[in-house]
Amino acid sequence: MTAPVHPRHQLDPVVHFPIRLSMMACLAGVHEAEFGFVAETVEINAPTCSKQVAVLEEAGYISVRKGRVGRQPRTWLALTPAGRAALQRYLDTMQAIAAAAASGLLPGVGARGPGAASSTGGPAEGGPAEGGPDDVVP
Repeated sequence: MTAPVHPRHQLDPVVHFPIRLSMMACLAGVHEAEFGFVAETVEINAPTCSKQVAVLEEAGYISVRKGRVGRQPRTWLALTPAGRAALQRYLDTMQAIAAAAASGLLPGVGARGPGAASSTGGPAEGGPAEGGPDDVVP
């Protein structure tokens, strides 16, 4: 079997989850942010935020700092260098996928636009009327 060439294989599943991606994006523009701010910005409740913080912290993508403001406990979150790098790789990969879709190319595979041959040897689009909407070009 050949190595996967589609850029989706490079997507980090930890970052790809929408809530975690949103949290990392929220933290990307700041040195650190208070837990409540991140939860409010991403529009999630505290338990959901806490669960996702644990996943991101375990992956080494965020650091957690606990302290107090007066008598109130506070938690601050920050992207680690590894987290910033993972987010940038993710964004670069998504841009590669979007560029491939916009240009009709799949990186490393070749043209997939109108008239390009499918894996069955026929045209991918605009071919004979025998195909239908359920036909899939791998």
